[in-house]
Amino acid sequence: MVPLLYIWGMKWLITVISFSFLLWGCDNKPPAKVQILGQKLVEKKTVNGQVEYDTVNATIPAFQFVDQDSTVIDTNTVKGKIYVADFFFTHCPSICPKMKSEMHKVYEKYKDNKDVIILSHSIDPVRDSISVLKRYADKLNLDSHKWHFMTGPKDSIYAIADHYLAFVKEDKDAVGGFIHDGNFILVDRQRRVRGYYDGTTDIGADKLINDIQGLLNEK
Repeated sequence: MVPLLYIWGMKWLITVISFSFLLWGCDNKPPAKVQILGQKLVEKKTVNGQVEYDTVNATIPAFQFVDQDSTVIDTNTVKGKIYVADFFFTHCPSICPKMKSEMHKVYEKYKDNKDVIILSHSIDPVRDSISVLKRYADKLNLDSHKWHFMTGPKDSIYAIADHYLAFVKEDKDAVGGFIHDGNFILVDRQRRVRGYYDGTTDIGADKLINDIQGLLNEK
């Protein structure tokens, strides 16, 4: 279980990171290496009979959801792949349309690359049934094997959001009944978080596209 204080602290940091992308210009050189983010864990191991402790990067835990085609999407789906995750709901009246427009740019850039996929998690599983997600995805004219719009048990969706350090919350007073951040989350082949990007801006999407290429180039 991820400590609550850690989650809120990291979510505040992620907000700062996402905002900083607004200052990233097209004329600037991209970073040489995409950093590894997320929680640090202490791992105990025995080497030559001696107990040693090492700090390792946390990974996104095993998960299982269902996408717009009723296909099970789980840890095996992303095995050995780079993927981008985000959180949304289909009747979102505020940032979701812009997020999907920006994500579509990422999709178009890498739609022919078998090593990159997109996972969009609905935070409203009651209204966002598989058929609703299917209609939503069809309007975007995309390959459902590349971009998965997913649903599942509410507890599982919100639990995985915490592991991504994404802010999602049901709020009856909010427009649409839910609030969530607008981040795109980049995850590497080892299921380690490598970046957070403002999914409501061209700059955020462009930075994400650039960093995906950086991960593809990693040995």
